[in-house]
Order: sequence, then C-alpha cells, then structure tokens
Amino acid sequence: MGLKRIKNRSIALPKKIKLYRQTYEKAEGIQDVHVVKVSTFADDYGGWFKETIRLDPQGYTVTLKDLGIKFRPVQANTSFLAPKTKRFWHIHPSQNEIWTTNGTIILGLIDYRPESSSYLTKMKIILSADKFVYIPAGVAHGFINPNNDSVTLNYFTDQFFVANENTQECRIDPKVVSFDFVKPEIM
Repeated sequence: MGLKRIKNRSIALPKKIKLYRQTYEKAEGIQDVHVVKVSTFADDYGGWFKETIRLDPQGYTVTLKDLGIKFRPVQANTSFLAPKTKRFWHIHPSQNEIWTTNGTIILGLIDYRPESSSYLTKMKIILSADKFVYIPAGVAHGFINPNNDSVTLNYFTDQFFVANENTQECRIDPKVVSFDFVKPEIM
C-alpha cells in the first residue's frame, strides 16, 4: 500500500497541503525482512499469551529456519516506549534482530546493503502484537509509538550489546535521511 498524489476540483486545500489517494498494490519489500504472524491465545480475562519464538535443539529460531534464515538469538531485550516516542534511524553492521510488541508501533526500514536486490528500498510496517519482524544486519530501522499509551518492545539479537565505543548500533542523522513515516516516500 502507498499513496499517490492526486488533484480534485471539488476539494480546495491550502497551497502547501497536497491531496493523496490510497493505493492498494502490494508494496515493494526488502530482501530477507520477514513479518511473521505468531500464535496468540486469548484468555477469559481480556489478556493473551503469545509464543514469540521457538528454538530448535541447536538454538535456531524455527520459523526463520523454515524460511531459510539461520538466526540464533543470544540476547533478549525489552524497551518500554512512552506515548509518541520516536527512535530515529539506526543500523547494525553485523547484528540481526527479531522485534515484537504488546501493542502497535510504526516501523520504518531502509536497505543499505549494497549487495542486496532491494538496496535503498524503503519500507513501512505496522507492527502489532500478533506479529514479529526479522530485521537483517545492514537494514536501517527506526520507529514511532503513535499511541497515547505506552508500548513494550521485545527484541532478540544474535549479538551481545556492549555499551562502549565498540557497539554495533550506528545512528543515522534524521536531518539527512527523512524520518517522516507518513510521507509517501516511506510508504
């Protein structure tokens, strides 16, 4: 899905405001980025249980292994996202990740792997509680919590986080690479 700029004579918007029509074709994806529906089970009290990942005896994530991706998580992290939180573009040169949440976040991705068939492709994902997304190394990512409530983000990595000058988390200046997930160029 995306947006296409249109003009309509029966609508008079101020000059700086543009009119768009929703498009419904399947958006171009990023190579090796996978959004996976996970098993969730509701309870009688309004809550739910989710099987986020299942590991085989060698420690690989079964769902991704079935897709041809060998992902062996070594660290699980939790981030508490306040309402309207934005985390600008960052990228990991060699770290792969699985993200899942208890609510909904808007996730933006840009492929910066020069050998990838989707090099420089941009992608937007609405990540909800019933899904996880696999983000390969070299794909920049950032997110917005658009909600008026806090959201918990759980993510699994195949590298250990080290909070020093050797960290694998590299930031990208949002003034140089647009971070507006509402604009058509990121949809």
